[in-house]
Amino acid sequence: MLLCCCGSSALLAQCPAQIRLPYNSSWLPYIVVTDEGVTGTDIELIRKVLKDLGSELQLLSMPESRALNDLASGKVDLLFGASYTDERAKFAWFSKPYRHEANVVIVHPLVVQRYPEVTTKTAFFDLARRKLIGTFNPKGFYGAEFEQLKLQQPVQQRSVPIFDAEQRMALVLNQRADFTLADQVSVRLRFEEQPMYQQLVVLPFELYRADIHLMLSKKTVDAACVEQINQSLRNQRQP
Repeated sequence: MLLCCCGSSALLAQCPAQIRLPYNSSWLPYIVVTDEGVTGTDIELIRKVLKDLGSELQLLSMPESRALNDLASGKVDLLFGASYTDERAKFAWFSKPYRHEANVVIVHPLVVQRYPEVTTKTAFFDLARRKLIGTFNPKGFYGAEFEQLKLQQPVQQRSVPIFDAEQRMALVLNQRADFTLADQVSVRLRFEEQPMYQQLVVLPFELYRADIHLMLSKKTVDAACVEQINQSLRNQRQP
């Protein structure tokens, strides 16, 4: 292939021919898994980006518990919906942000009756440190303050780490946990689609707001490819 300093032919050569992306279950609206296939807002954005690059998307069904380790080892190439952390940056490139995410706290209404002060962020952290049983994604990042909280031994002993968001919501609904954490947009859609969850209470503050990135394995993707992904993401935002 003839290479030159500019033009699309040079750009296409910088990314792998296939980009392997793991998935497991629906996370509305970002990924929707049905018998007919896998779609969702993040998935369709990724498809558009990879089409720009001349790469093919290969979807791999696997448990979420494996995803970060497989990205670090180069068994998969790409993850989506990722917050930046220094630890992750040791083995992954981060694209420019392509959306924002706000995490909120969901509790059973009896928790609010028992602890009315829990509706403030300061009181929630105090209660979560001393009393409340939380269930959350053990690989998720919910901000530095919550990261410090969940490392405390009494909190670890009370916590119920679960990867599946549906199971976490069910634990709170059935009063086997006091709170869970989730993306604000995803929670709203889940409440609309599954009315049984509407009895739960979303506390009136944001736990953590963050830029959201694509993560790419440093084992299989080079910096030049990441720059082309960033250029495509910028193009997607243009009217």
